[in-house]
Amino acid sequence: IDVSSPSFNATKSVNEARQQGAHVLIVASNTATLDQALAVNAANQTQLPLLGGDSLYNPKLLEVGGENAKGMVVAVPWVLLSDPNSSFARSSRQLWGGDVNWRTVMSYDATQALAQGLQRAGSTSRDALVAAMHSSGFSVEGATGAVRFLPSGDRNQAMQLVVVSPGQRSGYGYDFVPAP
Repeated sequence: IDVSSPSFNATKSVNEARQQGAHVLIVASNTATLDQALAVNAANQTQLPLLGGDSLYNPKLLEVGGENAKGMVVAVPWVLLSDPNSSFARSSRQLWGGDVNWRTVMSYDATQALAQGLQRAGSTSRDALVAAMHSSGFSVEGATGAVRFLPSGDRNQAMQLVVVSPGQRSGYGYDFVPAP
């Protein structure tokens, strides 16, 4: 189902998926289609399990999705509650007066990796940087631990799963908590 289509209708789409025997709904949206993802969440009314990507790790899902989002599983690169007392979490909380999310942590890790890569490359050329970061043994300590890359260039790190659950941390009555 193309949630970005101008003719997208969440209720109709969810009903069609159910009629076709769907056992789960995967909401592969992005920031631009967050409202459509929320409409799928509302139309589903917790009838089928919902899965989503990192763009749904958004307070709006907790606020607007509410009870209908309960149990939804979202994949993210990092979640604070998996290690709320890490040195990075404590330092960032002290510096900014609040918690950080996966985007901040991944940006920090990327900056650390680029700085180390440039240092190893001994050059500012893109090719030298790529070669340095792809070299065997390239690793730099980031907020999430060691930052390494696969031969494809993708980061060698597992995604973490969070579940929308009742809670008061967010202020919306629901929170993203690490999946058991």
